Amino acid sequence: MARPAARAKARAGATRGTRRSRPARGRPERGQPAGDGSRERILNAALAVFAERGFDGARTRDIAERADANLGLIKYYFEGKEQLWKAAVTRAFEELQADFAAGLQGSEATNDPLAWLERAIRQFVRFVGRRPDFMRLMNDEAKRDSARMRWLADCFVRPMADVVAQQVRQAQAEGRLAPFSPASLHYIVLGAAGLIFSNAPECRYVSGVDPTDPGFAEQHADTLLALLTGRAGR
Repeated sequence: MARPAARAKARAGATRGTRRSRPARGRPERGQPAGDGSRERILNAALAVFAERGFDGARTRDIAERADANLGLIKYYFEGKEQLWKAAVTRAFEELQADFAAGLQGSEATNDPLAWLERAIRQFVRFVGRRPDFMRLMNDEAKRDSARMRWLADCFVRPMADVVAQQVRQAQAEGRLAPFSPASLHYIVLGAAGLIFSNAPECRYVSGVDPTDPGFAEQHADTLLALLTGRAGR
């Protein structure tokens, strides 16, 4: 069996590692399947640990422990922390893009820029409500002018922002959306959609509202869309 590897996608910047040494003790040997879901557990744990501690503060040992996986599996699958970080981020963006596609499929939003924006924003709120670690990691990386920030921006953030900006300009040209900057909308939505979920402990303490409650993401999306469009309800 071929060695497992992150799916190669040029637009996602995912990279494949090359084996430099024999598998460490406890790793699956070549030809031995590792079908216990350890790779997915490692990716989920990595997103959480990177979000909590930042890239520099995260240790692969802690990620392996949280994933209930052998430390050697990280090198086996990802070769090291940098590639693991990229794989975890890529996996999260793939999930987000799949949510967008599912939310827009078979709807009138494909031909209606305002409906498209409303659907996309609702899907984004649902996603960050389910994956608040994603917003914590993105906020941490975005505040530094680093190679990781530029990799994120070039591979994921800019392409998605360009698509949104196109829909914003079309809705504005039709007179259905206020003439604000697409860049302003981008960061207003990021903050308004995600902050309440990434700051859930403070929200519970200050307001008594638990953003992790089932159904809260839908209410939050309704509120955000009402503020942006001036229309109440779905």
